[in-house]
Amino acid sequence: MRPPNNNRRGAGRCTRRSLLWAVLIASLGVLGSVASAWAAPEIVRIRYFTGPDHTRIVLDLSQPSTYAVRQVANPERIVVNIPGASFRTTATVGVADGLVQKIRRNSGNARAQIVVDLELAAQFKVFALPAADGRPHRIVLDVYRSQNRQPRTGTVPKPEPVIRPYTVVIDPGHGGLDPGAIRNGIREKDVVLDVCRRMAKMIDDLPGYRTVLTRKQDYYPSLTRRVEIAREAEGDLFLSIHCNTHRKRSIKGMEVYFLSLQGATDREARELADKENAADLVGLAPENAGNDLVVSILMDLRMTQVLYQSSRLAEYVLASARASDQVDARRVKQARFQVLRNLAMPSALIELAYLSNPDDRRLLSKQKGRKLLAELVVAAVLRYRQDEVALALLMPKGGWTQNYRVRRGDSLWKLARRYGTTVTEISQRNNLNSAGLKIGQTLMLPEVD
Repeated sequence: MRPPNNNRRGAGRCTRRSLLWAVLIASLGVLGSVASAWAAPEIVRIRYFTGPDHTRIVLDLSQPSTYAVRQVANPERIVVNIPGASFRTTATVGVADGLVQKIRRNSGNARAQIVVDLELAAQFKVFALPAADGRPHRIVLDVYRSQNRQPRTGTVPKPEPVIRPYTVVIDPGHGGLDPGAIRNGIREKDVVLDVCRRMAKMIDDLPGYRTVLTRKQDYYPSLTRRVEIAREAEGDLFLSIHCNTHRKRSIKGMEVYFLSLQGATDREARELADKENAADLVGLAPENAGNDLVVSILMDLRMTQVLYQSSRLAEYVLASARASDQVDARRVKQARFQVLRNLAMPSALIELAYLSNPDDRRLLSKQKGRKLLAELVVAAVLRYRQDEVALALLMPKGGWTQNYRVRRGDSLWKLARRYGTTVTEISQRNNLNSAGLKIGQTLMLPEVD
């Protein structure tokens, strides 16, 4: 009989023990990875932006997290609970914008709590955004101002002006969470807001003119909202103001775009339109992205006249730049900009100059340069308007044979857009002394095909 091989048994036990240790070590590694993935989120920062119709509150997180929201009355407040989270700082954020009083941080063992103290009851919406384009994971809370506030006691509505002012809607691009282009610390959103404010002051000081800004401070109205503002103002003209960039630092000067229904003039125009349209995705809830208002307007044959007017407007702006001898005038281009394609009024998107070019950047960074850019755009608007009035007066008087009965919801601005003419022309041909219309009133309007 062969004696037992104790060495073989010992070797077997050693092999099994080594295997068990290997499995245990591997398991600990997996558990460590899982624990790391499920580490408690940290609320790194709380930001807010005050807009004309809502206040946006943004919670920057170290990693994604779930949340629970509830609204509490007496006093009015919104409470956001984030399970297992902690705060980097517990300081209260003062807001006091007439809607939100302050934002408080309350720490707990099992959660972090954000309390938004309100001035009055308000509707709200909350959603999460994943980390993207250098931005962290975020929870976004939008608190909306009431659209149905009653006027104060004793308030008397202002009478309609006898002559309706020529309304220029000025749109400072980007804003809020979307800074636009940034070069050497100069942010596009800051430059264009300053230029647009200067433009508005110059135009508002002129008799018979008024301006409406789509944003007056550092917040981001969606492209849809910018269009709504222009329509609510019954604008006669729409100007969207931006700054350009290029991978080649030698490229400089002003470019002006108007809408193309077919496509972009060139690849650069298409890429720029794609970039500006994509800006609307910054900080928006997914369901709001790409909302196209009334594409049916584009199917209206009278849109052809609006495009012609827009092309003339663009040429006037570039001619003004060329005459200034301060900024190079490049050329007029066409592209499918979202903020232009939904407007039935002469519209242009102006790229003032290139932040990527040292000479242009100096112009954009200095108050003197911004004032100059504002002046040359305003000069182009005035020249365009003067020629528009002159052309209307020179038009033959025939062709205005249609008797139109005013209906509920009609206005001179809407009729002018519908029949391819101007408010001034309708007023002159019908001897109107007021911008107001009465239901059932008969107007003489141009025949349309």
